[in-house]
Amino acid sequence: MSTLLGYSSELYYIDPKDIASLKDAKSHESSKNEDIIILISPNQQDCLISGRKTIEQAIRDDISAIPVRIVFKPTIPSWNLAAIFIKPLRQKYKYNSSNVYHMNLNKLKELKIERGFRNAENAYKISKRWNISEEQRIARYEKLCSSLQNGYDDNYPIDIMLCRRAGVKDCIDDGHHRIGVCAEYGIDRIAVRFRAAGRLPRFIQKILLFFF
Repeated sequence: MSTLLGYSSELYYIDPKDIASLKDAKSHESSKNEDIIILISPNQQDCLISGRKTIEQAIRDDISAIPVRIVFKPTIPSWNLAAIFIKPLRQKYKYNSSNVYHMNLNKLKELKIERGFRNAENAYKISKRWNISEEQRIARYEKLCSSLQNGYDDNYPIDIMLCRRAGVKDCIDDGHHRIGVCAEYGIDRIAVRFRAAGRLPRFIQKILLFFF
């Protein structure tokens, strides 16, 4: 696989039915690797690098979730290290996966990629962008709770940014409040989408991940 690609720091347990419809990546059609690897690229449809047989077998066996590695094409130039570490500089390089995927909330929480926990007491308080009154804050949180009473709305997936922290560690980029509500109300099946921009070289990523 190309050394120019970025790699997710985590394996994500995704519903195999979500992946089965992906087309094979053209440059990897003959891959015999049975690990499931999804490639996301800017302005392109997500595709499957390897693992087709594993996915098909999981569906036959009625397995609800299988481990998936996400790889991505970086949009931040290798010389622009500042954009990897500084959020305002990184914003213009971000892009999303074309597809939304389903996974179990507890499996997501086990990865410890949240940057904080939101609940009724601290919702819309922590970030500086939420400059609203206490009454507005409570009303906004109650509206979110109401919207999830019938299960997770796939139109609002939780965004996971690949290699967000220090250019090596995946982190939740948007959706902490939704995660908090789902945990409170016992909503197990959630929708996620992957985001990417840049990453440090692969050999540096492997070293730094020991410190996270």
